[in-house]
Amino acid sequence: MFSLLLTDAGATVAACPDAEEALRVVGSRFCQLLVFAQGAVGVSSEFLAKARQISPDTRFLLIANREEVDEVLPLFAAGLGDALLQPINPKRAVSALHRLLGVERAGSATRAAAAVAERRDPGSRSPFTSEADYWPIHLVTRSGAMRRVLRELWNANNDPVGVILRGEPGVEFELAAREYQAMGGDPHGGLVVLGAQELEVETLATQVSLDRLKEGMPRTYFVPDVDRMAKDQEKPLLEFLRRARRQREREKPLRIVFAAPLRGETGAPADGEFLEELQFIVPAVVQLPPLRERRDDIELIVRRVITDLTAIFPHYRTRSVHPAAMQWLSARMWRGNHQELVAVLRQAVADCPNRELSTTHFGKLTEARVDPEEAAAARVIAAMERTRPSAL
Repeated sequence: MFSLLLTDAGATVAACPDAEEALRVVGSRFCQLLVFAQGAVGVSSEFLAKARQISPDTRFLLIANREEVDEVLPLFAAGLGDALLQPINPKRAVSALHRLLGVERAGSATRAAAAVAERRDPGSRSPFTSEADYWPIHLVTRSGAMRRVLRELWNANNDPVGVILRGEPGVEFELAAREYQAMGGDPHGGLVVLGAQELEVETLATQVSLDRLKEGMPRTYFVPDVDRMAKDQEKPLLEFLRRARRQREREKPLRIVFAAPLRGETGAPADGEFLEELQFIVPAVVQLPPLRERRDDIELIVRRVITDLTAIFPHYRTRSVHPAAMQWLSARMWRGNHQELVAVLRQAVADCPNRELSTTHFGKLTEARVDPEEAAAARVIAAMERTRPSAL
């Protein structure tokens, strides 16, 4: 019943079999509400304290039996928002959900109502009324640099053509494109990825025409390597985008995301005549910062990647990262940006036979790098590991 109510309000629902899994989900992505059953996940004051420390904005709703009232009452002091005693009154359950989702979280009721309205009117542009109502779904935005990116993406959402993403190789171009897609009202749909060799005007025009004949939100087209386009395709594409801007289709505007790295494969600047003309037609340009300039995001990115990997591959045993290993990950320069971090975590999780990743699982990577700053950080963390009390 709660899953149906939350899904109807536009929420994403995840089931967690135990307290450890619930903490992993809360720590890896924003959860507005956590509903749990007494005794099912080992709920206690310690569990609520950890969950509130990981995600202070999450609200908690407990389902318990009437004979367990004495065990439930102390949990309110630990941060429990509300409790429902079985057998549950449906009106009482709906009232509790509305209170936790709508009253305590300013703007959430507006967002849920807008999401329902969008479902009734598929032609509406976005289920969100303002940037304040929007929570990032695909990007980690704890750092100030990524909050700026989120704000610029929101402003670019009003452009009648699309947006250009700039950044060093390896940054989250695809995740930013998915965030842009979510801002348009399609948070979990698939991007239409067009490679440089596929970006022909005839193909794009056909896709856009078919899209406008269908009901629902407009599709988002993603061009990951616009700097590799063939010369004979550049002029027709620019003219097609000029026509799209002049027509300013309001029912289903063209939503296309171009990703253009700041440097080419040889390290030289990637800007050219085509990109200059493209930026004149699509003035909404968002620059994604490298990972080394947003170290506050690394911990949440690591948690999210581990959660996603273990959800896809259940045989992986890793569930957490030792504080020293997390400090080592945060201290690295990550010249390969987000892609390098994800690749390192994938290899470490695949090779780790334990529940917790430690600095030893990143030893080979440490030896492969000779960066002075990273070597100094590795020596500090290694000293911390040596002074750590051994488990008995």
